[in-house]
Amino acid sequence: MTERQIENIKKTIKFYRARLAAEKRMFGDYDDSPGLRYIIPELYLKIRDYKGAMVYFRWFSKAFPDDTGFPVFNLLWSAAFFENNRIPQAIQKAYETAFSNTYLLDLINGKDPVQLDKSETIGFENLEYAKQVYKDCIKLITLEFQIWISNLSEYDDFKANLNKFISIQKLIKDEPVGPMRSGLIQVSNKFERQLTGRIINFP
Repeated sequence: MTERQIENIKKTIKFYRARLAAEKRMFGDYDDSPGLRYIIPELYLKIRDYKGAMVYFRWFSKAFPDDTGFPVFNLLWSAAFFENNRIPQAIQKAYETAFSNTYLLDLINGKDPVQLDKSETIGFENLEYAKQVYKDCIKLITLEFQIWISNLSEYDDFKANLNKFISIQKLIKDEPVGPMRSGLIQVSNKFERQLTGRIINFP
């Protein structure tokens, strides 16, 4: 990437952040229907500005405390932590990535996962979504991070926790609406919170 391209991306980041700030000043809150807040981290990682990415993610967590993002966003957040040598936080975001899409890390690891019969109520939770985005993800992350998160996904504890999550989602899928299903969702919520540090509300 040339210096001119890098400067153009920096200008785009500045422009998008200014638009979000103007929205907040004008309306007292963020609407962001174009989803600029999700595009900005991709731009930081394109130019390998990991410190800038961390500053942005800290702002994001304060500005959108209830926004759990989506698989690619969480993966890039994990990458930013990793590149800044904040490994415990990178692991938390790796879990959040895996919980938001159970197939993405396998694809990054060169595996060929199959569609699972489990609760997938949001479009980005399924295998088709993961297949659509994983190659773009690889372009945005370093080889070092790709190797690290691939190795992490092979650790016994990580695999056991992900399998437990999948088992709960299978039970949720097969349980009709009622107290039992609500209880399973609460169990899933608590389990995710323990590993990610985020409070996640399921539909």
